[in-house]
Amino acid sequence: MAQSNPFSEFFSQNDFTKAFEQYQNLPFDMNALMDTQRKNMQALTEAQQHALEGLQAIAQRQATIMSQIVEDNSAIAKEFMGEGTPEEKLSKNADMFKKIYERTITNLQELSEMVNKSNNESSKIINKRVSASMNEIKGSVAEKKEQKKAA
Repeated sequence: MAQSNPFSEFFSQNDFTKAFEQYQNLPFDMNALMDTQRKNMQALTEAQQHALEGLQAIAQRQATIMSQIVEDNSAIAKEFMGEGTPEEKLSKNADMFKKIYERTITNLQELSEMVNKSNNESSKIINKRVSASMNEIKGSVAEKKEQKKAA
C-alpha cells in the first residue's frame, strides 16, 4: 500500500513560478542584492571576530592585573605584619600604596586603550562594508534602469 506524501503533492499541484513573476519587475537585480547581503554577512562576521579577539585580549590582561593585585595585597599584608615601628610600617605602606595606585591607573588606561582599539577596528570593518553596500545597491538600481531602457 503506497502512502501519499502531502509535501510532494503540495508542490506538484502548485506552480510557484507564478508567485515569483512579480519579482521580475523589481528596480534592482536580485542576484546582486543577494551578493551584497552575503558580503554584508561576511563583514559582520569579520567585525565580530575582531571584537571577540579584542575581548579575549582584554580578559587575559584583566587576569594578569588581578594576579598582580593579589600579589600586591599579599606584599602589603606581609609588610603590615612585619617587624618595625608603626611609623616605619606606615611609611613603607604609603610608598607601596602609591606605587600600586600608579600601576592601577596605568593598567586602567591600558585596558581602556585596548577596548577603544577593538571597537575602532570592528567599526571600521562595518563602516567600510556599509559604504560599499550602498554603492552596490545604487549600482544595481542603475544597471536595472539601463537594462529597461535597452529593452
